[in-house]
Amino acid sequence: MNITKTVGLALATASTLAVVLAAAPGSIAAATDDAVSAAPKNVSRWVAAAQKVGSAADSQTVHVSMFLGFKNKDELKTLIAAQYRPGSAQYQKFLSPEEFRARFAPDADKVALVQDTLKRLGFTLEYTPKSGLFVQAAGSVAQVKSAFGVSQDLYSYKGNTLRANRETPHLPARIAGIVTYVAGLDDTARLRKSHLINAHAGDLDAAQSARIAAARRNADAISTNAPPPVQDGIRGKFCSTYYGDHTARLATAPGAYPQTLPWELCSYTPQQLRQAYGADKVAQTGKGVRVGIVDDYASPTIEDDANRYSKNHGLPQLTYLNFAQIVPPGLYNVKASDPCGPQGWYEEETLDVEAVHSMAPAAFIIYGGVTCTDPGNAALYGMIDDHLADIVTNSYGFNGEALPADFIESENQFFMQAAAEGMTIVFSSGDDGDVAAANGIASGSWEATSPYVTGVGGTSLALRNAAGVKQEWGWGSYRAFLANAKVAANGGSIATSGAELPFAFYGGAGGGPSLSQLAPAYQAAVPFLYSGFTTLGSGTRVPFETAHRVTPDIAMVADPYTGFLDGETYTKAGDPTFDSFCKSLSATTEYCEIGIGGTSLASPLFAGVLALANQARFADKKPAIGFVNPALYTLAVGAPGTKSSPIVDVQAPSIPAAVLRGYINDQTEVRVVTMNSVPNAAGTAPVEGADTSYLTRKGYDQVTGLGTPYVPALIDALVAK
Repeated sequence: MNITKTVGLALATASTLAVVLAAAPGSIAAATDDAVSAAPKNVSRWVAAAQKVGSAADSQTVHVSMFLGFKNKDELKTLIAAQYRPGSAQYQKFLSPEEFRARFAPDADKVALVQDTLKRLGFTLEYTPKSGLFVQAAGSVAQVKSAFGVSQDLYSYKGNTLRANRETPHLPARIAGIVTYVAGLDDTARLRKSHLINAHAGDLDAAQSARIAAARRNADAISTNAPPPVQDGIRGKFCSTYYGDHTARLATAPGAYPQTLPWELCSYTPQQLRQAYGADKVAQTGKGVRVGIVDDYASPTIEDDANRYSKNHGLPQLTYLNFAQIVPPGLYNVKASDPCGPQGWYEEETLDVEAVHSMAPAAFIIYGGVTCTDPGNAALYGMIDDHLADIVTNSYGFNGEALPADFIESENQFFMQAAAEGMTIVFSSGDDGDVAAANGIASGSWEATSPYVTGVGGTSLALRNAAGVKQEWGWGSYRAFLANAKVAANGGSIATSGAELPFAFYGGAGGGPSLSQLAPAYQAAVPFLYSGFTTLGSGTRVPFETAHRVTPDIAMVADPYTGFLDGETYTKAGDPTFDSFCKSLSATTEYCEIGIGGTSLASPLFAGVLALANQARFADKKPAIGFVNPALYTLAVGAPGTKSSPIVDVQAPSIPAAVLRGYINDQTEVRVVTMNSVPNAAGTAPVEGADTSYLTRKGYDQVTGLGTPYVPALIDALVAK
């Protein structure tokens, strides 16, 4: 594949862009035994855009990971390229974990030296993976300042208060030539965000907000650890089972959109999603395939929730025969006030498990949880280092790439090991479009931008019937309320004077160019329009000097208004507006099935699709497909509606498309939610395909990648590889 990584961003840009992208300085230098030497590039790029607000308490416990890096890296890159090149003597001859460690793991004596040094510095050793790629330890802020010669101040950044250093850390000379990066000198790990959206949450008036807040306080007061989240979403009174089967005619058309519009989806069931992608037409169920899921924290109700959901939707029950969790001690012992929001991660885990189970109901699911402050993402690396799964799905990311270059390089080594071992690593691409509004520059988001993982973008799915007839567009939603609305009792008509302009961006598939990774060989055919340019927040187009990695690679449904029906245990809100459609479990808890979206849905769905393909490969006496990108970019891409190509192109709507979102408690409130378009400023014409600065176009694009999978043809194509 001839993948290479940029040392620094070579951009023909204005100096302002250089400031945005500048890496922290630092280089390794020789020193005597009791002197110190500098570790390279160990200051996060986000710190330059943050505001100092104080200093971290010296007594605060922190976790650090010292990365040693693999040896023989050029050999490893050459091996991976050969393993995924048809005709090569190494094609699909993947390594076992033991074989990988023997060839590429750091030497044991060097690992021991790092461990001994950390202990001498007063740190408590916590975890070293079998490969020895990193050594994780715990200590105090005071110890970090003393051991590494760095500050530990607090900074305000994007609504977070985060600890960080501004100086290049110093290391004892005995390990300066061994350690390549020290993770955990800042709270960068806390910037990982899940890519989940509940479209029905957040639309609360003052009285409702007060009731939800009271329910949260009451639940927190009686629970030592974080209780289930409060169900705070308001359903609509009307919805469509299949797209367009329940419509309303508006008295006045909402700008450029049709006068008759469908109500939003009631949310798709597992059977409907299988219909949409042709999975109902194949015999494979994922049997014999292991699918890993990694998130922060761990839901204490996951098995009960998944099994209630499975019973309701005709799926197999989860037992020890098809489900396991790897949960570090103490991971359930976290308070609701934890700044990382454990209850939101409960929702993420539930979505991931139920989405994989829906697409591949016989696959063995392995969940790995980790604290949000774990600097080395030990749950993900543990799955890779021990090859616990054939596919690992990850529904989170960093909303850009404002990270230390060596952090990115260290995680790339995770993904290279996975590729060499024949594992597929899948990441969601994000829910904020081009992220330029937040970051000042358009880009993809790490970790989806790694050239060794598969980035999954998002679509709006208009499934018309059980036969799988559908339209599918890139996900980019804009919303506006209808003015002076009054919904008829049967939902068939709405009195209104039109849309309250302007429409505002709500959410859309992430993607775009990496700012740190060069284009891999498998993306050679991606138009330079995408790989050779980025866009500043001002709208100015900026060229790269050479092609860069672009995301996503493929897409599946992510729009929460055409999303997935997900079931979970919640804390009762104490208000029928929120609780009426849920099943009571106790005096304080209930089980609710609600619509969820975001690329957090697309990633586990695609992992489920690959489980079906791997089952077919195993039956054909072939190994797991492994790193799937080199194969994906060689497959045929058919026009929208095709049932013969492994991948189906996604294009913009041919006519303006939108849905109506109502509220069960108020028939004078109705939103118009666009599907992959936004009206112009006057509201007279739509810009089709819009997702922030990205557009869904014919062929590859930065919203949906190559397109969406058609499962029967994709299985055949991947088995043939």
